[in-house]
Amino acid sequence: MNVRDSEIILGMLKEKGYAPVSKPDQAELVLFNTCSVRQHAEERVWGQAGMIKKRGARPVIGIVGCMAQNYQEQIFRRLPQVDFVCGPANIYDIPLLIEKALKEHSQLLAVNMEKRPLLCDNGYRISNLKAFVSIMYGCNNFCSYCIVPYVRGREVSRPLRHILAEVQDLAARGFKEITLLGQNVNSYGKDLPGPLNFVRLLENLDRIKGIERIRFVTSHPKDATPELFKAMRNLASVCEHLHLPLQAGSDKILHMMNRNYTLKDYLKLVDVLRRQVPDSAISTDIIVGFPGETEKDFKKTEQAMKDIQFDEAFVFKYSPRFKTKAAEFKDDVSNKKKLQRNHRLLELQGAISLKKNKHIIGSTEEVLAEGKGSYFQGAKKKQAVLGRSRSNKVTLFPGKMDLISKLVRVRIKRTTAHTLIGEVDDKKN
Repeated sequence: MNVRDSEIILGMLKEKGYAPVSKPDQAELVLFNTCSVRQHAEERVWGQAGMIKKRGARPVIGIVGCMAQNYQEQIFRRLPQVDFVCGPANIYDIPLLIEKALKEHSQLLAVNMEKRPLLCDNGYRISNLKAFVSIMYGCNNFCSYCIVPYVRGREVSRPLRHILAEVQDLAARGFKEITLLGQNVNSYGKDLPGPLNFVRLLENLDRIKGIERIRFVTSHPKDATPELFKAMRNLASVCEHLHLPLQAGSDKILHMMNRNYTLKDYLKLVDVLRRQVPDSAISTDIIVGFPGETEKDFKKTEQAMKDIQFDEAFVFKYSPRFKTKAAEFKDDVSNKKKLQRNHRLLELQGAISLKKNKHIIGSTEEVLAEGKGSYFQGAKKKQAVLGRSRSNKVTLFPGKMDLISKLVRVRIKRTTAHTLIGEVDDKKN
């Protein structure tokens, strides 16, 4: 979401004649597009923004995004050198805020979360091959640990015609892959009139010629359906990869998190997905050290990961988020225990990922070549083409750089826990 918002901001600034510089001390304008999901992300902003020094009235400094919405005037008190604070729904006001900051030399606040413009594409993209496409904003779930509904508001779906026009333009410009973005993509269309839903959206997008791959994040388990899994199986451009956050394996902790499903519900979903789409890859998010998490609760999460065998897992230590329900709970798991549990799950997932990847050795994977990479063969570092398989696994293979932007059939020869390494399968290209 923040990468996509940054593209929109960069596009607006480019239209105003701005160009990026390589070092902050060369800049006339410094923007921090921020995240409040975890404390570590916020700490980095406080530290880095505090290091930016004014030279007279320059540079203009703006704090943008979720931290801006969350802390508002507090940012000016902690960072008096900041010129404006702008929430996610107000990013289209940034050019005007910069103009006012230059003229008035006063601190400006733009954090009206009521309505965000839905015509959001100004054509600027960081890549010319893969694109993020926002299909909705906000979240209605109010998981007890999550700040998103408080900083990005309630769910609002973009009209179908806006999304189709954006993706058709991307296809005409040569883009091969899109990733649909939403805090909960499964909720797409619920606030729109008629029978439109996320699966209908996928069906419409699958008909657009030129778009070879469609991905999406994030799916909430309580709203993921067999209908979605059938779409993943039947629609040619929809990739066989699902990011499905589990968060915890203990029903007690899931209830405290307000996740609205049990471990049994989640396991049933995984079983249906794997029967419908046998080659699908599943990634997940896990939080360790949530308030009240005992060793017994943690072991249930550990066992769930062993039973499910995720392809990839992002494991985070719980940190209280201002305004959320969980911030009222006693944060009673020590940082030492959080760190230990985090390491245990990362080690477990590393072993599972390596085991699953070894089963791919000898197979041929369709890889979208994206850029340059390298890998070690013995002690020698070898240059390679880097891409991702349909199951979202990073893949490296020797080849000429003119393969970039092409779909290449790669026979997998060896693997690590996180990377497949192979060679071009000449018989299948």
